[in-house]
Amino acid sequence: MSWTTIYISGREDFRDAIRKKLEHADQRFMPGYTENYSDLDTHDLYWIDGRTDLRTFKLAIGGKLIWKYRLRFFVSLEEFMAFENRQKNIEAFTDDELSRIAAMQAMEDKL
Repeated sequence: MSWTTIYISGREDFRDAIRKKLEHADQRFMPGYTENYSDLDTHDLYWIDGRTDLRTFKLAIGGKLIWKYRLRFFVSLEEFMAFENRQKNIEAFTDDELSRIAAMQAMEDKL
């Protein structure tokens, strides 16, 4: 039997809700573990039966959970890492923004 790796990213901690939903579904899966997650974005990893497609897996989880936690699904590590890198770049300030923040803080200290 072959297994397909599915990476999931979303808001808040969705892991327990998904596991409960999948345990009651007719879905063959093995939960995985991703080490790096923050309080804002959480991640999870599952291996599903190779004969199961992503759409069937999403149907087993249910649209309500997908929308509630804003889940995003990735079938390759490269896609998942590219998404994570984009998210980190969005959250980070540019050099110009950092210099403006420093200037404002310096002005505040003078007052």
